[in-house]
Amino acid sequence: MEIWKDILLGPFTTLMLGGKASFFAICGTEEDLIAAIKFSRENLLPFRILGGGSNTIVPDHGYEGLVIKLEILGLEEISQSDNDLLIQVGAGENWDKFVLKSLQLGLTGIECLSGIPGNVGACPIQNIGAYGQEVSESIESIRMIDTNLKSISVSTSECNFSYRNSRFKSGDWTQNIITHVTFRLSKIKEINFRYPEVLKKWKDTKIENANRFDELLSFRNLILNLRKSKSMVLDPFDANSKSVGSFFTNPFLTADEKERLEVKIKNLGLETPPFYPEQNNTFKISAAWLIENSGFRKGYVKNGVGISTAHSLALININGSTKSLLDLADEIKEGVRSRFNINLMIEPVILS
Repeated sequence: MEIWKDILLGPFTTLMLGGKASFFAICGTEEDLIAAIKFSRENLLPFRILGGGSNTIVPDHGYEGLVIKLEILGLEEISQSDNDLLIQVGAGENWDKFVLKSLQLGLTGIECLSGIPGNVGACPIQNIGAYGQEVSESIESIRMIDTNLKSISVSTSECNFSYRNSRFKSGDWTQNIITHVTFRLSKIKEINFRYPEVLKKWKDTKIENANRFDELLSFRNLILNLRKSKSMVLDPFDANSKSVGSFFTNPFLTADEKERLEVKIKNLGLETPPFYPEQNNTFKISAAWLIENSGFRKGYVKNGVGISTAHSLALININGSTKSLLDLADEIKEGVRSRFNINLMIEPVILS
């Protein structure tokens, strides 16, 4: 393992923004990772982990510490039965390539998560999800390096998964580093159709009498096309994909908050948006709807950054700076708070 100095971080992220890391290391093994952390401790440096860079915002001044680019690879079959397969995946593996591999093997469990950028190791941290499916539903266990620099394995139940959150993101494991994720994927379960938009399109496009393998790959294409229509698939020829995907999470409301919001929406003369029932008598509302009905339209541009023309949840870099991007995010948050009394939460991680 080698330590480099003053490495520009923008090229390692999908936003292509931000300054330099004081120190930078690429780690392809757990041993490399432990050595890098020891270097940071010996030199009294903070450190941060960088994966695929698709959910990371780098400040204009960069990062005064050690950035560790995690590139632990490998797919290993642990066991299988007539019903499912257990597979361990290195944190540095590309997420979408792994999804494709699983579908080619005739496995379900992560099919709705096709096209999401980034690496496998980042997926459990924010419990990625799309079209009615969350990655935590298929995770069996996670291997990580803890703060004592020991490699340990933990079960899904220990990770405190919730909507776009986990013990790694906001709990007491924020300093632990995921090195491998083990998934339990099904050979027999049907495709996930919880999301109405997906089911409707599937009914229009499904191939009759297709075998399981062809059906799964056809479903993947449906998901990819949906994401592409919203510029949520990385494409060097699509300026709208120069983003971190969804910049804000969808808010959850209590029953009382939902009732008050419905009254406010009616008084504003707006059409009531759909509310999606969730656990604990809460309701999810679209952050995109809140943004658009607070006066922020697709294609809005300011100081070299803007809102995607394809999806109002995606903030894009045109030729701006991290400061201008975060200023726009604050402007949107204030607009939504002022109009609907709802606080939007930022989804990506700010390297600080």
